[in-house]
Amino acid sequence: MAASALSNPMPSSPEHKPSAGVGVGGNCIAQIVHDNCPDLLASAGVIIEHLDAQAGNWQFSIDNGLTWRSARTDLINRPGCMGLALDRDARLRVLPFSGHRVSGVRIVFHTVQRSHGQGSGSYRAYAPDERDGGSRSVTLVVGLNAVNGMPPEVKVPRPRNKRALAQSARERAGDGLGGSLALA
Repeated sequence: MAASALSNPMPSSPEHKPSAGVGVGGNCIAQIVHDNCPDLLASAGVIIEHLDAQAGNWQFSIDNGLTWRSARTDLINRPGCMGLALDRDARLRVLPFSGHRVSGVRIVFHTVQRSHGQGSGSYRAYAPDERDGGSRSVTLVVGLNAVNGMPPEVKVPRPRNKRALAQSARERAGDGLGGSLALA
């Protein structure tokens, strides 16, 4: 296996336009494959064969994170060859169930050489691994950040302590009196 995971441009290149959904908006398929399977042949997308249903509610977006649809794990996680077809620029995320601590998730997919076009986001049959010349399934066990992305860093001002707040309040009060204390 050689070449990069998905055809140009790479997600970190200037041509790739990250959406405002970085972090809670999931990662694009190209980014997930490139980061975790750099030796895969170049491809136009994937067919997802299995998503870890115990992790939470899986969602995908084919419009750069503007709208999200739930992935039907009941369709793709059963025996047979039915998968979710996603182009390389589709986004994937998992929303963990409340009260459920998830550190890693399992994803099974195989790459495809042609774009799904209008079929991106649809459920379709795929060739089993046993077929000669077909692409092989890849199983990833990755952390939530690999799928959901890292949340953006938020700058929060450090709260001032009570003494500093009281001192600044006294200084403001002293300024407001305009020197009337000096006469007293």
